[in-house]
Amino acid sequence: MAERLKDQFFQRPFFEALTRRLKEACPGFDSRRFFRLLYDEEWENRELKARMRHASEVLGQTLPSDYRKALGILLKVEKHFDGFDHLLFADFVERFGVDDYEASIPALETFTRSTAEFAIRPFIRKYPKKTMAQMRRWAKHRDEKVRRLASEGSRPRLPWGTALEEFKQDPAPILPILEALKDDPSETVTRSVANNLNDIARDHPDVALQVARRWLKESSSRKPLLKHALRGLLKKGDPQALALFDVETGARVRVTRLAVTPRRLPLGGHCTLVAAIVSEETSPRTVRLEYVITYARPGGRTGQKVFQLREADLRPGEKLELTRKLSFADRSIRKHYPGRHTLTLVVNGERGKEVHFSLARGS
Repeated sequence: MAERLKDQFFQRPFFEALTRRLKEACPGFDSRRFFRLLYDEEWENRELKARMRHASEVLGQTLPSDYRKALGILLKVEKHFDGFDHLLFADFVERFGVDDYEASIPALETFTRSTAEFAIRPFIRKYPKKTMAQMRRWAKHRDEKVRRLASEGSRPRLPWGTALEEFKQDPAPILPILEALKDDPSETVTRSVANNLNDIARDHPDVALQVARRWLKESSSRKPLLKHALRGLLKKGDPQALALFDVETGARVRVTRLAVTPRRLPLGGHCTLVAAIVSEETSPRTVRLEYVITYARPGGRTGQKVFQLREADLRPGEKLELTRKLSFADRSIRKHYPGRHTLTLVVNGERGKEVHFSLARGS
């Protein structure tokens, strides 16, 4: 099984390096007390984010009690760290700095060198107008990581972050940020724009579709961004979303083969999907192929996920055959269970032929 995230980050070597740097910046820092408080009886039971928050709490107990003094020390040492562990600096601001907007916002601009997308959200809630005004300024920043913070931090449904219910209700304050960043030269920024618009589409598909139509009308080069932004609607077979990319429902396509081999495989194993179709249209047609796996769950329940296979332009009578290797190894976002599974082929948003296979314990 893959190593758990909580066993990869916030490990002893990171904290040892951190306390050394803190001691250099603040000679009175008590590293022994830090470790005594950090590794309490609950440490092993805490998950990744809980460990990060606990470490922030311990910093709050061992750094100077004056928030600005403590923040100043962290600003001196953060440059020596990177990666996921660096999120601890922004989390400290989220935990202790929400009441000090003037000191915390510039610090988050610095700490977003990893990301401050989670830490900015309490500021949006407490100071909505001036924080969103700051986010609009950040959208024009010279540093792409700060520009990304403007988009990613304002996502209504940020994974691992608490939802911004106000933006789920009304996404209007986000739209100027997305407008400013939709043609950003950084792919990480435009991907964030797409993810934000996808969040909006879950609660307000009409708003997302209106934005997408306008952006496409202005420039066809935005098509890849918008396909990613509307992926949720496309996977649902939304006719308006499909039509934006010249995919029409009701395609006359004959499925000549749909097979999963082997039909019985062990948990953690893999199988091969083969799908073949022939166009029965009288003119060229864009065909979007996806498949849905209905997973077995405990207690007779099921879960579903849609995966894209291919999008292609087929001439009348043209055949398309695709092969995919499907893995059923557990991941942090998905656990597999024994039982009957179903794979359904989806053509231009419409479900069709299906095959069944089983996962079993053992070989």
